[in-house]
Amino acid sequence: MSIFSKLHVLVMLSFLVAVQLIALAVTPAISATDNRVFEDPASISNPIIYVLLILIFTGVLLLAMRLKVEWLINAFILMSIAVTIFYVISAIMPAWLALLSTLVVMLLLHYYPEWYILDAFGILVCAGVASLLGVSMTVLPVIILLVVLAVYDAVSVYKTRHMVSLAEGAIKMKAPLLFVVPKSRDYSFRRRDEGSTLFGEGKERKDRGAYFLGMGDAIIPTILVVTASWSYPSGAILGLNLPAIGAMLGTYVGFLLLMSTGRDRPQAGLPFLNSGVILGFLVGCLAAGILPF
Repeated sequence: MSIFSKLHVLVMLSFLVAVQLIALAVTPAISATDNRVFEDPASISNPIIYVLLILIFTGVLLLAMRLKVEWLINAFILMSIAVTIFYVISAIMPAWLALLSTLVVMLLLHYYPEWYILDAFGILVCAGVASLLGVSMTVLPVIILLVVLAVYDAVSVYKTRHMVSLAEGAIKMKAPLLFVVPKSRDYSFRRRDEGSTLFGEGKERKDRGAYFLGMGDAIIPTILVVTASWSYPSGAILGLNLPAIGAMLGTYVGFLLLMSTGRDRPQAGLPFLNSGVILGFLVGCLAAGILPF
C-alpha cells in the first residue's frame, strides 16, 4: 500500500478541519449581510424545508440516472452548484465580482475536473455553505436537522441503498460533489475511469484508484459549529466558545470512529459525524455552564 493510501484518513480529516476553520472565518462577513436561507432562524420548520429540498434534489438525480440522460444530470448539478457558489460568494463581495468568480469556477470544474481542483473547490464551497446555513438557524433547528439527516443517511445507505447509487453515479460522471484522495502519485480523476473506493468499501479492492468522501459529510456537522459560535458569548481560544470547540472536536472523533468501522461495504458518514458533533457540542455547553436550549 502506498503512502497516499496510508495517509488518506489524515488527509480527509484535514479537509474537515479546513472546512470548519474557514467557515468560522467567513461567518462574521456573512452575518453582516442580509443573506439568509431562512427568514426565521428559530423556526422548527427550517430543517423540514431543508430535508424536503434534499429529497427533491436526490429524486431528480436518481430519476435522471434511471432514464440515462447524463447531460440532464450534469446540467442540473452544475446549475445547482453555480447558484450555490453565487449565493455564498455574493455574501462577501459585490454581485458582479461574485458572478465573474462563479463563471470562472464553473468553467474550471467543467473543463478540468482534476481531483485537486475538486478538493480545493469543495473545501471553500463547503465552508461557505455551512456558514450560510449556520447563521440561518438557531441551535435547536440545527440539531433536529442533524438527527433527521443522520437517520436518512443510514436508511439511504444500508436499506434503500439509493445514496450508494447516487455516489457511484457522481463518481462515474466526475461530478463535483465529492472530496477525492488519490492512492498513487500518478492518479488522475479527470482522465482515468478504473474506479474508486467509497468509504466503507472493502480494502481488497486493489483496482480502485482513490478514496472519496461526500461534501455533505463536511457541510452538515459544520452547520452546528457555526451556529454554536454565534449563539453564545465568544471564548478565549481564537474567539471561540466552548460549545463551538466541543462541536469541532466531536466531529473529528466521529470521523475517526467512522474510519475504524468495518470496510466490507459502504458506510453512512452522518450517523457518526452528526452524533459526534452533537455530543461534542453538549459537552462544550456543560463545560461552559451553558444551557444549550
